[in-house]
Amino acid sequence: MAKTYDLVIVGAGPTGLMAAKRAAEKGLQVVVIERKKDVSVIRRACCSHFVMDDGYEGESLLVTDGKIVFPRNRFEICYQGRQLEITDKYFNSPKNHTIHFSHQNGHPIGIKFDKGRLLQGLMEDCAQLGVECMLGTVAYSAQDTIDKVTVNTVRSGTKSSVTARKGVVADGANAHLAESLGMHQERKYYHTALAEKYIVEDINGYKPRSWNFFFGCAFRSHAPVIIGPSLYGDNVVEVTVMGSKSKLPAEIFNSVSTNSPLASLFKGSKVLDRHACSLRTFNSLQVPYKGNVLAAGDSAAFIEVEVQGGLMCGHHAAEAVVNELHGKNGFEQYTAWWQKSFEFNSDDYLKVAQGYALVPAYSDDELDYLFSLTEDEVLEGTFSQYKTPKVMWGAILKHRERIAREKPDLYQKVCTIDKMSLSRSF
Repeated sequence: MAKTYDLVIVGAGPTGLMAAKRAAEKGLQVVVIERKKDVSVIRRACCSHFVMDDGYEGESLLVTDGKIVFPRNRFEICYQGRQLEITDKYFNSPKNHTIHFSHQNGHPIGIKFDKGRLLQGLMEDCAQLGVECMLGTVAYSAQDTIDKVTVNTVRSGTKSSVTARKGVVADGANAHLAESLGMHQERKYYHTALAEKYIVEDINGYKPRSWNFFFGCAFRSHAPVIIGPSLYGDNVVEVTVMGSKSKLPAEIFNSVSTNSPLASLFKGSKVLDRHACSLRTFNSLQVPYKGNVLAAGDSAAFIEVEVQGGLMCGHHAAEAVVNELHGKNGFEQYTAWWQKSFEFNSDDYLKVAQGYALVPAYSDDELDYLFSLTEDEVLEGTFSQYKTPKVMWGAILKHRERIAREKPDLYQKVCTIDKMSLSRSF
């Protein structure tokens, strides 16, 4: 007779491994199903930095030598990999007008880390706790009945199934398993983005420990071109570009590096590596469970929860499963925490998304003008994609009378931009 586990987890990213670790610590028999054969090898253009904003995702992260501490959520994990503090963020217009974000005390706004090493450490912890990990295995469908969850898998062409009392779906933003369980019926699909991250050596003019966003049609993309630090070396950066099927990221990168205001930065540079991903964008899953299954982390998010959010989701998902197995409303408790902790679960996230939709809403000349209004200031240090637009527009709109006087048409556009739909902003 096939074994029935207490918990089956699909996905061995930060959410899935953290859930497995915590559930095993609580005494549950856990199995993790992961399509990759080695979780330490990262080929996806994905988040690999911690956001150090106070209160971000309901937490104020502490990163120390050897530990990542979540004081508000009351847990910590070991991390022995490399890390690099990021102290400044710049928004740049086509003619190099700059909005600068930084803390006056030099406190980092973000910390770059080795995601592969982090996941490997969690995997090792899980192994020591007796978690069974089925690597190189694809979970292609699942069934949820009154008292169990069955996940259907295939590995090297051989089909099988895994049965457990409860299930956690943590297979990422492009997750299909939650859909197969009927959990996406109320979710609205917006867009599929394609992203590529280029590891580039010897780029010119990069300011160390900074994150740089370049907005404008002159940079060949509606999304910002992003240049930030890399753990590959002091003279190496990561260049992230986003596109779509109609305009591929590789095409954008080639144009940016050879025929844009950034072309001079790339003279004499060398591309060392490339990571890529596609990302389906939905509104968040407000109630992230159904029956015996909880969708955790990116699987239920608007775009992503990032690594620190994933770790928190995993921790709370495990606690929820333990409570469910003891006859308590664990999934409801998780839902209350989920809705409170992540900003994309409120209607305010619509305005935040629109706040980043600078192109093509504004022409390059308009961006040059707007960015020039605040370039003599240093705005509050923030890495958060939700707080940043609020800080930026707050600073720009201190000059609303000047904008209305000098650029009345632009002023009307600024005043009505929040009426843009989220679909249009993508």
